[in-house]
Amino acid sequence: MLDSTVYPSIQRQRVEAALEDEANVDPRADLMYGIHELSEARPGYDQAEAYYDGNVPEVFTSVRLRRALAAHRIDFDLNFAKTPVNAVTNRLKVASITSPDKATNQLISKIWQDNQLNLELPDLFRRAGEYGDAYLMVLPVEDETGRVVRVEMFYNSPQTVRVIYDEENPRRKRMTIKRWCDGPYLRAEVLIDGLTERWTTGKNARGDDAGDWMPWPADPEDPESWRIENEWGEQPVFHFRTDRPYGVPEHYGAYGPQAAITKLQATHMGTVDYQGAPQRYALTETATTDTSDLDPSDFDDDDWPTPDAGPSDIGDDSSLKAGPGEMWLLRGYKAVGQFEAANPQVFLDPIMFNVRAMAQICETPLRMFDPQSSQRSGVSYQEEDSPFISKIENRQTSYGATLHEAFTFALRRLGVEDPVITVDWVPARSVSTAEGWQTVKAKIEAGVPRRQALMEAGYRAEQVDAWLAGTDDAELQRRVDVLASLADSAQKLGAAKTLGVITEEQVAQLMAGAIDDLEALANAQEEG
Repeated sequence: MLDSTVYPSIQRQRVEAALEDEANVDPRADLMYGIHELSEARPGYDQAEAYYDGNVPEVFTSVRLRRALAAHRIDFDLNFAKTPVNAVTNRLKVASITSPDKATNQLISKIWQDNQLNLELPDLFRRAGEYGDAYLMVLPVEDETGRVVRVEMFYNSPQTVRVIYDEENPRRKRMTIKRWCDGPYLRAEVLIDGLTERWTTGKNARGDDAGDWMPWPADPEDPESWRIENEWGEQPVFHFRTDRPYGVPEHYGAYGPQAAITKLQATHMGTVDYQGAPQRYALTETATTDTSDLDPSDFDDDDWPTPDAGPSDIGDDSSLKAGPGEMWLLRGYKAVGQFEAANPQVFLDPIMFNVRAMAQICETPLRMFDPQSSQRSGVSYQEEDSPFISKIENRQTSYGATLHEAFTFALRRLGVEDPVITVDWVPARSVSTAEGWQTVKAKIEAGVPRRQALMEAGYRAEQVDAWLAGTDDAELQRRVDVLASLADSAQKLGAAKTLGVITEEQVAQLMAGAIDDLEALANAQEEG
């Protein structure tokens, strides 16, 4: 961080101007600018939410078709667009946040438990993927003496919060705006370095004009408490994003394919009834087309409908009865037939094309959309996963830096002046196939240091160090051989199940028995 005496921040200048010479500063200028920026960004976030939730309506060029489907309230959405978001989020797992200092570690553990971060962080990461942006608020909580006793961390939506960056230095936060609805009122807070301004509207005001807003004191008995100073020197808002300065939803590239899938599926479902009950027709001779002057008494068949009879709701309009001894008498009809319903493949093939396009555009493996899409080897999966794994590692780097910043801020508020912390992630990829372990084995045999080979396999440094503690090269080689053999057996058993040679239950029993035997052997060796 730059020394404020060398390079005073725009925010600090703003605070000093507000406090020393309020007459020269429009107190609503930052507020209205922030509200404008928040409103401009809101439609994009709403669209991202709609596609993730599957609430995007189908689009039809035919007005009649749109009305027909709407009248039947057809709703058979296939929401594939959320898959790119969930696929990334499911791989983003924080392994640990640690410090070499024992006391700092205890504070980190307290922060984690107080804020249930095992639940809060996965939701934060998912929202960041859904919207492209997500905000973590970190607010110190003081006791009666003014001492910070704990720190609250919680997610805020980019639909209500937006960090605005300095145009001169895009990495610096110029200000943060937060606006929300509180019953008939609109509330807002403007956060700049060292200062928080609180604003409110009157009842049922729109908040579009500066005149709609008035100071909102934190203490009703202190009119000046709408402006709250602090000594932090920074804003307690931390921006998780997929890009800079603002993120792009993980499923942004899925919007077009998903819209096509929604339309295809809705149209397909509109034709299903015609496949079960085809539309029929009857052709008449020109001379007998007009039956308006027919006398019903001319016909012996009592079931023949009269000209003025309308259709019934119980299906008894036809004079033709199916059954033994029944005779079908068709009067005046030259031919009958039925219209063929649409071929389902006309819809299903384009749907799968759009799913494949979605996977390609969003750099998400196709098998995450369709687990039965292929039966390729583990090596092929690794090649297919490369762009996806790179994306996850990029998110780990970006989110990890922001998480580090947030915990550093929290620890400083709790009295740790210069905290040193490390954020570790569960590896985005780890070896679990026969080919993978054979590769690890080959690397070690070729002279690659065993620690390096295991880390390249996707395991964390602390995991590798724990495994290697007290283990010589021969023992390590034996373990790698066992894992390689076990993975190879699992792959072959899976192939046997696919061919129908063995059942899934038998595969599970064999693998469970083999693993139990290996564990018993390992325990016996450790005890010996």
